[in-house]
Amino acid sequence: MKKFAAIEGLRGWLAWAVVLDHLVQLSGVHASGLAPELLTLGSHAVMLFIIISGFVITHLVIEKPEPYGAYITRRFMRIFPLFALSCVAGFFTYDIIAVALAHASWAHDRTFLALAFWTSIASSDHAYLWQHILAHATMLHGAISDALLPHSQNALNGPAWSLSLEWQFYLVAPLIIAVVQGRKYLVWFASAFALFGIAYSVGWLGSFLNPGLLVAATAYFAVGIASRLIYPAIAGTVRHPSIILAMCIALIPLGWSVFTILVWVLVMSGLALDRSAPETGSFARIYKLTLESGAATYIGARSYSIYLFHLPIISICFALWLDKFPTSSSAASFFGVSAMSVPVILVVSDLLYRFVERPGIAFGSLVIQWTNRRGVRLPVATSLPLAAPRTAIALGDLLKVGRSF
Repeated sequence: MKKFAAIEGLRGWLAWAVVLDHLVQLSGVHASGLAPELLTLGSHAVMLFIIISGFVITHLVIEKPEPYGAYITRRFMRIFPLFALSCVAGFFTYDIIAVALAHASWAHDRTFLALAFWTSIASSDHAYLWQHILAHATMLHGAISDALLPHSQNALNGPAWSLSLEWQFYLVAPLIIAVVQGRKYLVWFASAFALFGIAYSVGWLGSFLNPGLLVAATAYFAVGIASRLIYPAIAGTVRHPSIILAMCIALIPLGWSVFTILVWVLVMSGLALDRSAPETGSFARIYKLTLESGAATYIGARSYSIYLFHLPIISICFALWLDKFPTSSSAASFFGVSAMSVPVILVVSDLLYRFVERPGIAFGSLVIQWTNRRGVRLPVATSLPLAAPRTAIALGDLLKVGRSF
């Protein structure tokens, strides 16, 4: 199965963008006007992660088919072990960061909202602990309204709200991709998602701080799915990437609202590059260095661990820093905590990748092999005719997907 090194490298950059976002947020440097635009960097990175999920899962469905039960087992074992461990770490470090920030020199700045935010989440963790544990055990916590369970999305470990969103997508992705390929029910599916999206936007589905409900991020998943479906048609066709780069630069004045799509356009341009064309030389070299180099793919392979465990590590580093330098400024704390936490994040993420992520993936494969030897049938969906343009295809045949990417 074809591997996309650039996608792996992009994941690494996005994970560190989220790390930078939280360092800016917790240090309060944005409140002093030093880096206010960086405060939204993490949100854009997460949306790019969602597009990547749409792309990668579509790739798996198309290129490496297997029964739905095997697919969902692999997906579960790919994400749940590290997710569960991060929730335990997050539960204890929320208290640490809430206490530490209360004594920071910038804590009472009216524009510094992080203290009240993290303190409120820590309180919810204790007040509704068993409810949060149950919600997170299903990985559907991101789909629960704050009105039903306060801070359900951000409880235990804040960044994990997007894991719930991805899990919701994993559960239905094979069906969605089958419908898109078959096309017969595509209009009905799109209409249903549009209606639910409207209901979400007007608040009928509850109140959510983040777009943790699947219908809230449908457009981003759709971009990823569509990108992978059109990839064979555009592969090797881009010979003048400088034109695309110029167009993206020209759209920058539109602001951060277009940042996510511009980055993805550039990534797809690189994937579709005709590298034999001499005019692609400079772009190809930069693209390879930033996204496909050994360093980029190394970090990208550990991006999941970086994403889930950076906040507990940063919280501990902040507590240690403020205990040693209680009167330090926002800027000094930002640089000091960054210098402390980044090396630790690198080491911890590598250890977690080796001793939690990879064993989890291997265990998922063993479970599937054991069930196959025992003749146990993993759950599969009931058949539903989904007519492709020329043939009628049963859902049981379509719901086949690939190994963990």
